[in-house]
Amino acid sequence: MAEEKPRVGVFVCRCYPTIAAVVDTDALADFAADLPGVVHVETTDYACLDEGREQIQRAIGEHGLNRVVVAACSHRTHESLFQRLMRQAGLNPYLLEMANIREHCAWPHVNDPTGATRAAKELVRLAVGRARLAEPVHKQILEPVRRALVIGGGVSGMTAALNIADAGYDVTLVEREPGLGGNLQHVYYVAEGDNPQRLLRDLTNRVMGHRRIGVLTRSEVIAHEGHVGAFRSTIRTAPTPGPSPDFRGGEAVEVEHGVTIIATGGREWRGDVYLLGGDERVLTSLDLEEIITHRPEQIVGLKEVVFIQCVRRPGAVEYCSRICCTNTMKNAIRIKLLNPGCQVIVLYRDIITYGFRERFYTDARERGIIFVRYDEAHMPQVQVDSDGRLEVVAWEPSLRQEIVLHPDLLSLSMPLEPSPGTERLARILDVPLSSEGFFMEAHLKMRPMDMAREGIFLCGMAHYPRFIEECIASAQAAAGRALTILSQPRLYFGGSVSVVDQSKCVGCLTCVRVCPFGIPRIQYSDTGVGGINGAAYIDAAFCTGCGTCSAECPAKAIQLVAYRDEQIMGMPLGSWVTG
Repeated sequence: MAEEKPRVGVFVCRCYPTIAAVVDTDALADFAADLPGVVHVETTDYACLDEGREQIQRAIGEHGLNRVVVAACSHRTHESLFQRLMRQAGLNPYLLEMANIREHCAWPHVNDPTGATRAAKELVRLAVGRARLAEPVHKQILEPVRRALVIGGGVSGMTAALNIADAGYDVTLVEREPGLGGNLQHVYYVAEGDNPQRLLRDLTNRVMGHRRIGVLTRSEVIAHEGHVGAFRSTIRTAPTPGPSPDFRGGEAVEVEHGVTIIATGGREWRGDVYLLGGDERVLTSLDLEEIITHRPEQIVGLKEVVFIQCVRRPGAVEYCSRICCTNTMKNAIRIKLLNPGCQVIVLYRDIITYGFRERFYTDARERGIIFVRYDEAHMPQVQVDSDGRLEVVAWEPSLRQEIVLHPDLLSLSMPLEPSPGTERLARILDVPLSSEGFFMEAHLKMRPMDMAREGIFLCGMAHYPRFIEECIASAQAAAGRALTILSQPRLYFGGSVSVVDQSKCVGCLTCVRVCPFGIPRIQYSDTGVGGINGAAYIDAAFCTGCGTCSAECPAKAIQLVAYRDEQIMGMPLGSWVTG
């Protein structure tokens, strides 16, 4: 196909009234017929419908076309459709070019049909020029390993593992701690009234009893290599049991898997602030929840309880932990239920009870819980007075004066931070972290469960602080994304990726430095220009096809397939643009 003389067919979609009401499609077809290499031109009412696709496929066979240009709408929405048509017609899908005459011509120039038609002619001319230079591209084929690795055994990790296992695929679940459950082990009730401990028992029993799930507790991932569909991870297990596993000298096993799901969760930060750790009357939200659940008699005798919201680690990046305010509402309401005469005061910067949880804030106010706002200039001060009482000094903005409180208990809403070892795991997996230290998704809107590295997904509080139901939903979403890979009979690699002509490579490391994904590397077993030892190598299975390395390479040793220099630079602009 590459040696054949290009025989280009151009198909202009009317898509009335979207295109044809603005662009003169007949004039566009006449213009395309006179372009070099074009042997056939047709207009079609709707190229994306069955009739339009059949018309194109029939013309390919009748006229011996080996290049196709479709002048219609965006390649982002319809290119895959026409590439399938190319395969059905026996042509390589990379011999297709699309000219977007809808978004780039008809829509922006709706009041200027002449200008829209002129712009459409230029787009078609450029597309024909690219098509004449196009070459077939062949992808590598791989059958994926039909196993998932889930890192983290909390509610998110267990949910993701169960969803994948229930779909018929094996799962290896890795958990650092001696038991499953993560933060759910320390949550005894939620604001909505559900029982999280029942959920924990149900998930744990289902995971431990599932024949397709292998659980490795007291274990951690120490190595991770390969690519989507063919990962290999090394997992080390602590040699001796204990609440804080010591992984030194532990047994290591290798696991092959097709996808990886990160569900490492987060934890409540415990720092030396407001006498925490130095006075037993100062607690975190989780500590208070445990007392309310297991020692409610301590609550009955209290006269005053103070909550301080938005406690920060000094000098750390500030972010909202999302669940703290709702947790304060549920604990404060529980205290009022157990001890209606207790005075409860909440010192806050801003109350954020997301969505329908606003009703818990309203309920708290109706029960007589007092809310006092503070700002950065008037942070609460906590000390022990001369009588041994806790003393909280806060600025009351309505009274414009300080108030002094003497609570029997002080509850601190501590920030949620990434789990220990998150940075190390990110380096092992070669994935990025956000400014807050959590794992960062590939795209917040388009790929919220995907990492930048193909085949790795994330869910739960490994991504950001979340409520239990949000963790479950994100785990189900991540499992669904993983199943789109595991269920494929085969995976295809390559296509529009960067390739290195090692005979031109000077080993300057430019590609290694500029690649945002860290894909290029110098392979010293290869030979570069002039016989030097070492030349750049780009694995097609990892390359995302962004083209940064090909644009930056000073030796022009790297080309982006289907976007080679001659395809991009060899097409001069029309005279109407250049003047």
